[in-house]
Amino acid sequence: MNSPVISIVIPTLNRSDLLQQALNSLQKQTFKDWEALVVDDSSEDETKAKI
Repeated sequence: MNSPVISIVIPTLNRSDLLQQALNSLQKQTFKDWEALVVDDSSEDETKAKI
């Protein structure tokens, strides 16, 4: 298994709406050799469900 060429780190805290937009945008990219790392700082909204 090869490692992804690009790692995208997305920090979040109670911004599930913006997190969903960011993840949707990543999935629409034509370049596919990437990984997304979501770093949640103990959100109390629906962040976990959006991931």
